[in-house]
Amino acid sequence: MGPSWELVADILIALVLFAGLIWFLAVWMRHSRDEPVTLVLKWCATGLAILAFLITAALPYTRLLAPIVAAVCGVLLSILWTPNIVEVLFKPLWHAWTGGDEQPEPRPFYAIARAKRQRGQYAAALAEVRAQLARFPHDFEGHMLAAEILAQNMLDLDGAELTIQRLIQLPEITDPQKAYALSTLADWYLRIGQDTDNARRILQQLVEQYPDTDLATTARQRLARLPTAEQLTDRHEPARVKLRKGIENIGLQRTPVTLAPQPDPPETLAARYVQHLEQHPDDFHTREQLAVLYADGFQRLDLAEDQLEQLIHHPGATPAQIVHWIHLLADLQIRHGKDQPTVRATLERISELFPDSPYAEQAQRRINLLALEFKRREIAPTVKLGQYESNLGLKGRLPR
Repeated sequence: MGPSWELVADILIALVLFAGLIWFLAVWMRHSRDEPVTLVLKWCATGLAILAFLITAALPYTRLLAPIVAAVCGVLLSILWTPNIVEVLFKPLWHAWTGGDEQPEPRPFYAIARAKRQRGQYAAALAEVRAQLARFPHDFEGHMLAAEILAQNMLDLDGAELTIQRLIQLPEITDPQKAYALSTLADWYLRIGQDTDNARRILQQLVEQYPDTDLATTARQRLARLPTAEQLTDRHEPARVKLRKGIENIGLQRTPVTLAPQPDPPETLAARYVQHLEQHPDDFHTREQLAVLYADGFQRLDLAEDQLEQLIHHPGATPAQIVHWIHLLADLQIRHGKDQPTVRATLERISELFPDSPYAEQAQRRINLLALEFKRREIAPTVKLGQYESNLGLKGRLPR
């Protein structure tokens, strides 16, 4: 019973050693500088040399030749394994200088295309970009470069749009990259093609593809401030200054003369802003202007607060915008007679919304200086001047 278990144990140990040897040889083959066939031949030659030495040393009538056989085998093995030994000894130092023997990740190369583009060879540059895209079909930079050459250099906006539309269909492209591509295409339609309709169509596509996201909110902002065709035409035409008839005998006027055009009355501005916001409710800039107009032009701080609260609670507003609107609300409250505790409560909303942030620190600094801010905004006493002779410059002689 005992010898049988010893035999089984010996077999298991032999199998473990054999498996370890196979694993070692496999790892060696994977990391060796030699080809697999060459490495196997080296192993076979090494085994034969060791076997020849052992046989020579074991036989009585060849034992005297064992040193000679060992020397010959040693020379042959040194010739076979010296490159591998040198590689093992100096590989860490070599890798420290060269970064290792791992192949760099293949990446597209657009320097040639950009050089041809700078020389005015637009068709050749586009062909070079497309050659790179044939190897790397999901590269965002390459698709955008091809569309840029088509739009800016070859004035082919239809081709640029086709490139962009194909780009946004790739599953590897992220949503921010798709939004950037569509926004850039809209810019090209406005700047190069002066085509407001197609720019609006592209931005509307962006809104429809990503509803209820920050990307859609940004696109709506651009839609709200999209210039008209007349405005685009005026940008590219020489500036024309319209002159009106001047005031005769301006130096003899008894009342001050204002040459600057009169601003629109608050009622006209408010109607214009409200009409614009009915069409574009996500236009942050116009709603902010309406809030200031309600406070300063109509003395209706309650309406201004309502407009700013809509902005503060907008889901697409960024933290920086929210903080700006809260500070603006505090400014309006100070200008229109709110007390210090009310303004303090307004500013404390920043710390509640963004605790432990730079915005909260900035708000706290303003709260600490709020008393000085109120004092600065107090109305300074007016200095009543004396009465002087009228139309002094038109007198015939100097007064005595």
